[in-house]
Amino acid sequence: MVQMGPEVARIGPVVKIDFERIEALELLAMTLAHLNDAENRADISPRIPLLMAIRDKLAHGLQEDS
Repeated sequence: MVQMGPEVARIGPVVKIDFERIEALELLAMTLAHLNDAENRADISPRIPLLMAIRDKLAHGLQEDS
């Protein structure tokens, strides 16, 4: 069989990383600091939803570990 078009694009998580609890807490703190800074500057950049998603996933993962 010969492919007649471009490869199918895959959207979604492509990297899975396992963090130690301390590393996850450090990353959560850095994410929260960036979000706080953006809130103080009334920043509405495209990175805000990404930072919020990272924050939510880290918080959820840390809650599961408890």
